[in-house]
Amino acid sequence: MPTAPDIKSDDYYKVLGVDKGAQDNEIAKAYKKLALKYHPDKNPDNREQAEEDFKLITAAYEVLHDADKRRTYDQFGKQGLQGGGGGPGGGGVSFQHADEIFKAFFGGNDPFSMFFGDDDGGGFPGGGMGGMRMGGMPGGTRVVFSGMPGGGGGGMGGGMPGGFGFDMGGGMPGMMGKGKGKGGFPQQQASPPPPPHAMSVGTRVVVRDLAKAQEHNGKTGRISGWDASKSRYEVELENDTSVSLRPCNLTQQCDVCVVNIASDPTINGTAGSILGYIEAQGRYTVRLKQKMASGKDVIGLQPSNVILKKGTRIVVQGLKSEELNGQMAQIIEIDEEAQRYTVACQNGKQIKIKYENVLC
Repeated sequence: MPTAPDIKSDDYYKVLGVDKGAQDNEIAKAYKKLALKYHPDKNPDNREQAEEDFKLITAAYEVLHDADKRRTYDQFGKQGLQGGGGGPGGGGVSFQHADEIFKAFFGGNDPFSMFFGDDDGGGFPGGGMGGMRMGGMPGGTRVVFSGMPGGGGGGMGGGMPGGFGFDMGGGMPGMMGKGKGKGGFPQQQASPPPPPHAMSVGTRVVVRDLAKAQEHNGKTGRISGWDASKSRYEVELENDTSVSLRPCNLTQQCDVCVVNIASDPTINGTAGSILGYIEAQGRYTVRLKQKMASGKDVIGLQPSNVILKKGTRIVVQGLKSEELNGQMAQIIEIDEEAQRYTVACQNGKQIKIKYENVLC
């Protein structure tokens, strides 16, 4: 059975926390989690130690992901590898070599260098909230992803094509190419980006209504991929846990415009951010950008009381046409006067529906 990683272990399997019968995707998943955690760019206050730990992790991965090296290691140990493999001081690899492997794993991109925004100019009705940007991950230079849900079209202007080019839920479609890169590391083929009706990589979400893994309910994370074969999102939670979840178990933490509040018309037209969704109440929890007269800035709002941004990915609900309920879709137009969205569904249909008939 897999165990907790022991970076200081002399056993490569124990370093990554996998058993000796681990499949390639398990080894890759373990490496990815540890490399993101211990990379020096993510540990600027303890960079020297992080660099040593990162090299040890990468040395283990470099051997175990390669079938020939792994076979030699299993039979003869480190001494059977060329040059003794993995001696003291970072597993016998330089930081430069380790970083090359790290970058190759992510398709040549830096997973720490990103912030999210929209560059299509599509804002809320009235144009008051265009150009929204969300804080990126710590460390490194920042690049722009165009087409974040709630912020433009489905393309990506840089960063991590198709969610790092691997499947965290098991299996690694499109990850390993046939060619060899530096150090004999297999080059990668980027997997395709999520379809237009699915949330883009990097979208911030909160988990809800899980019955079997209730400990994850309420946790926040980011979309890291879309598994079309399972119709599930791969999500990186903030506690470094990777989970595979259905669209109905996720709510986007996106910006909205408040409307149709009869009890306090003064907040109509103001901006807010969705923190989550409470299924039993049929309400979003929304943090307002400015406090109400009562001093409150967090309120519960029904879907009919918010306008989602053009480009937001949603799930259709509450229609008489049952075949459309549960359809994933993207908002392509907003008719504020009629209080309806035009959405492009995953089945190829475009329909006009009321605000209340979508969940983000």
